[in-house]
Amino acid sequence: MRVLVPALFLLVACNNENNLQTTVPHAEVVSPGSITGRVCDPTGRTWLADALAYVNVTDDAGLIYETRKAFTDLDGYFIIDGLPGNKDYTVYVTYGPDQLMAEPVHVGNGESVTLEEPSCFDPLQLDVAVVKGDYDDFGRVLDDMGFVSYHTINGGDQTELTDFLSSPEELAKYDLIFFNGGLVEDGVFYDTTNASNPVPTLIMDNIRAYVDNGGSIYASDWSYDIVEIGWPDKIDFVGADEVPDDAQKGDYDLLDAAVTDASLSEYLGKQYISVEYDLPVWPPIETTSRTVSVHLTGTVPYSDGLSDYTLSSVPLLVTFNSGDGKVAYSTFRVVRNGNEDMLQTLQYIMYSL
Repeated sequence: MRVLVPALFLLVACNNENNLQTTVPHAEVVSPGSITGRVCDPTGRTWLADALAYVNVTDDAGLIYETRKAFTDLDGYFIIDGLPGNKDYTVYVTYGPDQLMAEPVHVGNGESVTLEEPSCFDPLQLDVAVVKGDYDDFGRVLDDMGFVSYHTINGGDQTELTDFLSSPEELAKYDLIFFNGGLVEDGVFYDTTNASNPVPTLIMDNIRAYVDNGGSIYASDWSYDIVEIGWPDKIDFVGADEVPDDAQKGDYDLLDAAVTDASLSEYLGKQYISVEYDLPVWPPIETTSRTVSVHLTGTVPYSDGLSDYTLSSVPLLVTFNSGDGKVAYSTFRVVRNGNEDMLQTLQYIMYSL
């Protein structure tokens, strides 16, 4: 009697007998990916909430069949997930009628892509101290810039000011220290009655060390003595350098300051901004060293005794490096010029600090 053997059995038996293996190709499994990013307000001042981020999903022919959307949270973050992997996308970000971003991105198989974070001013990331004085108010300007917390030192109280500046540990707590004009100087930064007083030398050494170790200071108006004593080769003020307060000769003025820093001009979208000298006897700058960055210049009047003078196109706002830190100085009172242009200018300077 014949036994019929199915052909499939014969094929398997044959394969086993000849030690042959057969493999069935598997289709590649593509896992979805995601794109995460962060959006800064166009002014550069803060992270932008409620901006729309989206990508168009296309088929193999390049035709759009879906748009994936996400809105930024209070800290400016967005995430677009569930995106088909191994595809190229363009991330668009809009806010109202304005398009803020159009960035090409490749998402690999199951890849979570994080876009590079843009430069954006974040007051919460800075530890700031303000040395208060009678003739400027950085604190009010910082409030307008979104700072919710900063430490203040009464610069009109010689003991409080001396205790703060005499302690390297206290200075090191802060990324940035502002010095208002009109603080106590004699007996702190210099001593006109006692040349052997060790306190001014100690304090100036501490301030220089603080900057060299990566800290930054911003001085304005009458607090120029800190910069002149600490870094005498950087800025040449009018008057005798060795005489405290001798540069305080500037007159009242309202001028169009030229934005000589090309990056700042682009940031502001302007080549000139208004600067007001609402009080006299401010300290004009004559020249700076080549290592000093000049951001604003103007033609300014000043008086020396009965003689009147004019300085053409001289620096009004400057910065320079010292060690790992930076120094900024403005000849004008910041609080008087706390308009939109100046707030953006200060923000730009603080980026660099």
